[in-house]
Amino acid sequence: MPGVLRALCDSRGPRHEEVDLQDARNWIREVASYRDHYVYVLSLTGGEPFSNLNLLRAVMELAAENALYVSVVTNGFWGASREGARQLLRSLPQICFLSISTDIYHQKYVPFERVQNAIWATRECGISYYVSIVTDTEHDAGFQRVRSEILKSTEPENIRTGITFPVGRASGIKTQLRYTLSDEPPKEACQAASSPCIFPDGRVYGCIGPLIDLRHEHPLLLGNLRETPMHQILDRAETSVVLHALRIWGPKRLISMLKEAGLGRHLPVEFIMGSICNACFSLLSNAAVREWLQQLEQDVEFRRKVAYGRLYYLHESGMLDQGIF
Repeated sequence: MPGVLRALCDSRGPRHEEVDLQDARNWIREVASYRDHYVYVLSLTGGEPFSNLNLLRAVMELAAENALYVSVVTNGFWGASREGARQLLRSLPQICFLSISTDIYHQKYVPFERVQNAIWATRECGISYYVSIVTDTEHDAGFQRVRSEILKSTEPENIRTGITFPVGRASGIKTQLRYTLSDEPPKEACQAASSPCIFPDGRVYGCIGPLIDLRHEHPLLLGNLRETPMHQILDRAETSVVLHALRIWGPKRLISMLKEAGLGRHLPVEFIMGSICNACFSLLSNAAVREWLQQLEQDVEFRRKVAYGRLYYLHESGMLDQGIF
């Protein structure tokens, strides 16, 4: 799983965590030294990293000093004017990539004009980017309106769509959601599981999806940097068969295996179409499923399948090189 590590830089709003600069300094050094720059991108997220510019700038400078590329996730609130947005980005030369979030939920707080200005400034500064939109269904009129407006500022290939579902902050709008249900889980593999996420309190998850709201141990909670060295946690990420099965096959493969193991009664009867996160969250919310997945981590034959699956589908030989079975 080479490449990207996410870090919660600032979480103003419903979340209030903020990374300590000394922790950031230590963790960035440890990440950069892990297996000779095996990780080469640091993605800063939140919350909203731009809400604390001094901290954002300091963390990015630390990343650059350690030869890490920097990606930032933002809602673009700082785009009050085109020229102001351009000047801001030019003052942050370490940014290599921006993920700009907007949708009907964001637009209650961040006027769309600011997002348009942020997109314009990003293009003017030659920064790679994409615009992320979440919706409960792609047929929603609000989603279609937002997407049409974004297409006036960028190309279709620069737009990413995600399906939301009622967990965490979204629980408050559960009755408003109009997602499409299916008795079949999504067929897609999970891309989010390619980027472990560090929280300011030291927790490290295998992805930055809704699993962070689960309060019990599960296979994608990789450890805590207050208790375990960075290299051991990243080794755990590198060799977790559940994590990499999600990256290769998505939750559908695990659900089929759970049914074959006689655990069908513990599985959801409905899934939100297009939402890998919903399927994964449903699985890891169940104690019996979590126990079975922990046992699966020790299954030699399945570990072999995952190791060769990574080589075939993802061109990653890490598990085979380490001889984990």
